[in-house]
Formats: sequence, C-alpha cells, structure tokens
Amino acid sequence: MNGKIEQLIMNGKYQEAWIAIAEYEKEYPFDADMDTYRVLCLNNAGEHQMALQYAYRAVQNQPYVADAHCNCGYAFELCENYFQAYEQYAVAKELALGGNPIGVPIEKIEESMQQILNIIMNRAQLGETDDIETDKRWINYIANMDRINWGIRKPVFHDGTNMIAQKYNDYPGLPEIFAGITGMQSAYHMICNKLYVNTIMEETDLQRTYAMGSNIEIESDTECFVPLIMDRPGRLCVQTEKKQAEIEYNSPLQYINYRVPKGKVLISSEDREFRLGEMVPIIHDRKRKPLILNIFVDGLSQTVLENHMEMLMPNTYRFFREGMICTNAHTAGDWTFPSIASIVTGQTMANHKMLHSKLLRKIDAETPILFEYFKNAGYNTTKIGGNWRIAPNYGYARGMNRVHYQHMYEGFPIEKVVSEVEEQIHTMRETDQFIWMEIGELHLIADEYNVAPLQGQFMIWENDNTKGKINSVKQEYDETKRKYYLKQIEYVDRKLAGLYQYIENNFEENEIVITLFADHGQGYLVRPEEEFLCDERTKIAFMTKGGGVSGKTEELISACDYTPIICKLAGIEYNYENTDASLPVVYGGEKEREFTVTESIHVGDPYQILLNGRDFTFYLKGIEKVTSECRVPLDTYEVKLSDKNGNILHDKDKINYYTKWCLDHIGSCRIYNN
Repeated sequence: MNGKIEQLIMNGKYQEAWIAIAEYEKEYPFDADMDTYRVLCLNNAGEHQMALQYAYRAVQNQPYVADAHCNCGYAFELCENYFQAYEQYAVAKELALGGNPIGVPIEKIEESMQQILNIIMNRAQLGETDDIETDKRWINYIANMDRINWGIRKPVFHDGTNMIAQKYNDYPGLPEIFAGITGMQSAYHMICNKLYVNTIMEETDLQRTYAMGSNIEIESDTECFVPLIMDRPGRLCVQTEKKQAEIEYNSPLQYINYRVPKGKVLISSEDREFRLGEMVPIIHDRKRKPLILNIFVDGLSQTVLENHMEMLMPNTYRFFREGMICTNAHTAGDWTFPSIASIVTGQTMANHKMLHSKLLRKIDAETPILFEYFKNAGYNTTKIGGNWRIAPNYGYARGMNRVHYQHMYEGFPIEKVVSEVEEQIHTMRETDQFIWMEIGELHLIADEYNVAPLQGQFMIWENDNTKGKINSVKQEYDETKRKYYLKQIEYVDRKLAGLYQYIENNFEENEIVITLFADHGQGYLVRPEEEFLCDERTKIAFMTKGGGVSGKTEELISACDYTPIICKLAGIEYNYENTDASLPVVYGGEKEREFTVTESIHVGDPYQILLNGRDFTFYLKGIEKVTSECRVPLDTYEVKLSDKNGNILHDKDKINYYTKWCLDHIGSCRIYNN
C-alpha cells in the first residue's frame, strides 16, 4: 500500500494521499516512511510548521537516510529556521558523499546551503536577530562542523584530525569545547615544540568554555575550583574583595584548577586572552555520595566469569562480594558503539539508532544520558579513558566537566587510566564526584595487539596459531585466544587492585557507589554449533557496590537498565519516558523483566534479534541484508523458540506473540514492501 501512497503523491493528489496514509498506518503503525509522506503532503498544503514536526521525527527515526535530512532541511528553511536548515542539508550531503543514496543532486544541496549562508549573513548585517549570542553559537557550530565534515565521515578523535588547541562544538545548544593537553609526555612535547595536535598521540583534556577574554569576573557562593587555560605562558592578576596577587601561568595549553574563595573574583591578563572552564564548587552535599565510580571493562564476558570469578579476578571479587553481583545481565548490542549508547540512554538499538560503523552520528540532543543525570544533580563529572567509540564526537562529552582522553593504543593503557582515576579522586576529594573510566585491554586479544606477554605464560607448544584478526564481532571460536583472554582478565584484575584498596582506605561504604560492567562478550568464545547471539557474546559482567544493595542475583538485567540502577543507588530520580529501561527488583524495582533484548544490526548482514527470558530464548533472523542506511528488510525471516536447555519449542501462540513483538520493535528501522 505504501507504493500506492507514493503514486498519489507523485501525481499531486495530496489529499487522497493523506487519507491513504491514515488507512495504511492502521495496519503498519511503525513504518517510518509515513512521516516523509506527511511532510510532502503538508508542505504542499502550506502547513510548514506541522510539516517540520514530521520531518524532524523522520530524521530521528532514519538518521542515515540522506533524503530524510534533505526534506528536514527544506522544512526548516520554509519555517525560516536557517541554521537548522543548513545543518540538515550538510548532513544529507555528507551521507551522500559517504555512499548513501539521495534523490537530489549534491550540487543542488550545496546551492541551497550557500543561499542559506547568504541569508544568515544579510540578517546579521541588518541586525535582524532575536538572540545575538544564540546566533554566534550557531555560526561557530557550523564553522567547526564544516571543518570536520560534520563528524560523519571523519572519526575526529581517532583518525589524526587536528583537535588540540582547537574549538570543538558537539551540540549547538551547548558551550564550545576547547581541547588542551595533559600529562608529562604531552607537556614535554609542548616545551620541545614537537607537539602533535591530535588525540591519538597526545593526552587531551577537554572542557567547555564558559568565559573567554583578558578580563573576566566570576562569582560563587562557595570556595571553588576554576579551570583556566592559555595557549602560552603569561602573567595573571587575581583580585578578590580582600586580596590582590599576580601569578605566573607557565603550563601552556593545560587546564589549571585554580582554587578561589567565595564571592567576586576578577582575573585579568595584560597580554593575552584565556579561557575559563566551568567552576566546580568545593563542597559536599549530604544528599549526594562523595564518589560514584563507573568501571567499564570492554568485552568482559560473564560466561567466562560465572563460577570462576574468585579465581580469575580475586581482587575484584573481594571488593564486590559485599555488594551485588549480577550473573544474568545481557548487552543490548553485539559491539561497543551501540552497546554503550544503550547503557547511557536506556534505549535499545532500534530506538537510539547509534548503528553505523562508517557513517557516524551522535546521540540525539533530546535524549537524556547518564552523565547529565549526575551533572544536573550537582556532581563534578569526569570521563577518563581511551575508548574511541565513547569519544566526544558521539555525544559523550555531554554532562561532563572534564574529558581526559587519548587513543588507548597510543598511550592510555590500564595502568595510566587507573593512575589518573586515583589522582582525580584525590585532587577533587572535596567535591562530590562522578567518574567514568574505560579499560580496553581485553580488546587486545581480538585485535591481536601486544599478546607477547601472554604467550610466555604457557608452554611453548600451547601457543597454537590463532585464526587471524578480523572484525571483532565476527570472529570465530578460537581456543588460543580464549586462553590469552583468561590471562588478560587476570592482568586487568591485578591492575585494579590498587584502586580498590585506595577506595577502601579513603571512603566508607555509605559514601560510594562503584560499578564494574561490560558492553558485550567475545566472538571467539562462541563455539561453531552455537547461535550468533548466544550467552558468550551477549552475557556481560555487571556488579555494584554501595547504595545499600548486596547479594548475588540471577534476575534478568539489560544493559538498558544501567542508568536507572546507578541513579537509584545514588538517590537520583530517573525518567523512564522514551526508554526501554527497567529497574530490577533487586535494586528496588516492582517487577522483573519478561526478557532482555539483544540485537545485531550491521550494514551488509542480515538483522538478528534475541529475546532472552528466564526459561526461553527466542530468535528472529532476517534473510536479506541491512542496507547502507541501516534499514532492515524483513519480508522473509526465520524464528526459533527454545527452552534454556536448547530444546526447540513449538508453542504457536508464544511464537506468534514474540514474532509480532520483534517486528513491532524494529518497525521504525524496517523497510515495508507492501
């Protein structure tokens, strides 16, 4: 029937098409193409504001479809929202240049973009603006994003793009980020004039700029830290209500947390401008925990830990045994990019749509994320690590006071991450802290990087040939890699031991919420006879300490539940609207999940989804391949219902129920050929 609607629109019969859309949606309510059809009908009727609402919803549901962005750009343009129109046209252009189909010549899009720039410039010259500061922010955002191809074809924090000493605008509604340096090696490179200006070779400190100039007055109700950065050494004059002093800033391109008293403080420099990050009040609030620490271990499979945690990770076991160890937690996706998005948004892959490995995007601005919950609750928030799939270009600087980042393989291994986390806890101990840290050492096994130290732990003949490095998601079962993986888990545990000890020495149980969790298992753990989305790939380590919850549970937990769990332990209210999250009973929830949801959405591969219940598993697998726009054809598919012992079940009612659930769930990504 959607073919009939398209024909009506092509023939200019918009009123008939509108009626046909309403009839079609009664049977296929999740077909995202209907939003595009509505846009075309409404624009023809002159209902541009209403058309814009549907056009914007279309790009949220189809973020990799160039035509959807082009239509949205046109809708913004008709409503005279020129900055937003430029953004949508630019995204459409980059998607098309990245290989995705588009119905409009790229030259036409570029012409529209230039026309919009001309309008913006003319309006600025004539002073026709309602908010000068907002316009300036948008102009800076557009200029910055044009420089990096809108972050769609350039993974700017791990492809060598010049980012240090540069402004970066992740969202137009937020202050710009300025990338400085940190760490001894980068400071030495700076002194020797050998500084690399990318975040692969240098340790980077990213903070938002809340004020810039050579003469800035600040005011605070409490004593606070004020991050300040300059591009070169210089003199600073600091004047308070009671005292005046001159100091030397001699750490170029490094943020220094100057401690200033409450009240008004004037900071000035005679010879150059400086930037101020966000002030951090030096205060503890009884409503908050002094320390919230999130320990993310990429690729830690629960199937490997199971009954062997005490042996493989003795330090981790001792630390968390008084907390809650969850043995039945499942990822929402089969690799880091979509899995982490589910962890911080509470949404499944079909809803957050962080899917494509080559054409990149960031989390929708309207979607609240974990970091913002704690930032809004008054925590001093920090992210430390080198996982390039959790970098600021994907939206993970939102809610962060500070992002300390360097590509892991070039200089941010676990030893350094742990050290930096401990130092952050110590230097900011007078504030209530939320810290997210990233450990990527287990990924080295799949990537076959630096396995030499592990090989020496076996007899020489035990080092069999591995099956070779391929995409980590698609790796086949490999006994040698499994052996190395176990040794690497032990290594990670040893490196975390000191951090656990530091926390125990400096905090009481009621002052902390600590979690250790993973994003997915490992492909090389999956035996040939097993399903692609089996426990070895989907079952993840998950444990918490603090918040008054302890024990061991087999309750079903999804990665989507992570943020509400942490919020609950910290006493922060969580908004479940537009999420797939649920609060487990062991953490205070009212009802256990019926099942968890794990999906596999890869361009060029068939779609797969697993519903994992207490006593069943249900698979639905597409036959056709996911398109370059991350759209899922499901005209044909296979289903399988099994009990927990792998026995096939033939309960037609349950099969029909779960099949419909899966098809409805993926509906906004699906291609309907009716």
